[in-house]
Amino acid sequence: MEDKKYITLSEFHSDVKKSINLIGNSTKSLENNELLNLLTQNGIEENNAVEIIIFLPIAFVRKMLPNINWRKNYIEQYSDRKQITKNFSDNEQYGIIEKETESYYNRNPKSETILNIAGRSAEFRAINELLLKDDKANISDINLTENIILRTE
Repeated sequence: MEDKKYITLSEFHSDVKKSINLIGNSTKSLENNELLNLLTQNGIEENNAVEIIIFLPIAFVRKMLPNINWRKNYIEQYSDRKQITKNFSDNEQYGIIEKETESYYNRNPKSETILNIAGRSAEFRAINELLLKDDKANISDINLTENIILRTE
C-alpha cells in the first residue's frame, strides 16, 4: 500500500512542475473549470489537478509576500455542519507544492509566472484590494483569517 502512495506522490511532484509551467505561461486568466481542463488535457490526473489549483496559488503568494503573518491552518468545509481544521504542514501534497514553489523561486523566476499563479489566490486579491484602498496600509500589519476550502463529500 505504501508503494502506491509513494508512486502517487512522485507523480504529484511531476504534475506540480508541469502545472507551474502551464499556469505560469497561460496568456489569459482562466476560470477554475477552464484551468482544470487545461491541466487534465496535458496529462495531469483530475484529483491532482484539483489539489494543484487549490494549493499552488496559496504557496506562491506566501513565497511572494513573506512578511505577512500567514496562518498555519486552513479549514476544509464539506457542508454547513462539517468543517475540518487542518495544518498546512500535515498536508503532503501541499508540502510538495511548497517545495516546488521554493525550487521555482530559486531558479531565475519570471515575474509574469509568479503573478499568473499567485494572482489566482484569494489572499493576493484581498491584500491587493486593501493596499489599493488604503495607501497608509502596511503589508506587515495585515492579519488574514484561515483559508476555507470548499469540498464535496
